[in-house]
Amino acid sequence: MDWDCLLADLESRFEAEHRSSIAAQAADLAEAETAAVRLADRLRGAVGRAIRLRTRGGVPVEGAVVRAEDGFVLVDEGDGLQALVPIDSLAFLAPLPGPAPEPGGRRRPTIQAVARELARTGARVRAMTPAGDVIGRIGRVGADYLDVVVDGPRGGNGERSLAGGAPRTGVVTVALGALDVLRSR
Repeated sequence: MDWDCLLADLESRFEAEHRSSIAAQAADLAEAETAAVRLADRLRGAVGRAIRLRTRGGVPVEGAVVRAEDGFVLVDEGDGLQALVPIDSLAFLAPLPGPAPEPGGRRRPTIQAVARELARTGARVRAMTPAGDVIGRIGRVGADYLDVVVDGPRGGNGERSLAGGAPRTGVVTVALGALDVLRSR
C-alpha cells in the first residue's frame, strides 16, 4: 500500500469538504443577511434616484427619492409637489437598488412628526386613501390619525375635497393606517 498516496487523497478530500462547508456557510450567511433587509433599507439606497411606485390603493407616485425612513418615503414629484408615502401602503416599486445602511446614532422622524410639522406650517395637503381624498390643512395629529380641516372645493381645477359624499367642509379624521399618500407643495 502506498501510504503517501492514501494520506494525500484523504487530505484532498478533507480539504474539499472544508471548502464545501465554508461555501455552504457563506451562502447561508448571505441568505440570512438578505432576509434581514427591509424595504426601508432598500429605499435608503435609492435616495437621490428616480423611482416609480404604486400604493395598495393604486395611487401612482413618480419622482426622486428625497428621504427614506423606517415608516415612510418622501418623493419629490417635481414642480414643488412632494409625496410622503407610508412604507406600509407601498405595493410596487421600480427600480429599487440594494440596501443602504441605516444611519446610526440619531433619532429618526416618524410620519406623525412630519405631519405635525406640516400642521405647524399651515401647508395645504391632500391625504389620499383607497376610500378617497381629503384636501385641506392638518389641524391635529394623533398616534394613529390626523385631523384635516377641509377647506371646501377649490374653484374650477377639478380637485375633490372628499370622495363618497362626505362633508366638503369641517374636520375629517383620516386613519394613518389607511393613508396611501400625503401630498403637499
